[in-house]
Amino acid sequence: MQRAIVGFHQDELGDWVAELDCGHHQHVRHRPPFQLRPWVVEADGRRDRLGTPLECPLCETGGEAACLAQLLCPDCGIVLDGSPHRPGCASRA
Repeated sequence: MQRAIVGFHQDELGDWVAELDCGHHQHVRHRPPFQLRPWVVEADGRRDRLGTPLECPLCETGGEAACLAQLLCPDCGIVLDGSPHRPGCASRA
């Protein structure tokens, strides 16, 4: 099941983890030739992927979503915790 990427963080080993709008996390590694995600290496590449869909295996297998939908802006995906909306967001006040 496809879920939007709303953020990134690094795990304890330094691997990048995508934070999905369902509340789950998914590793996004660049390990050629098996995993080709050169965009994850640079901050600009990760920033460009915000809002794009990524497969969520936990949602796909029927796992209960840690649903954060009510906490997210439907236009830009930012967590509504007082943080500013992303540039170009239609909900931006």
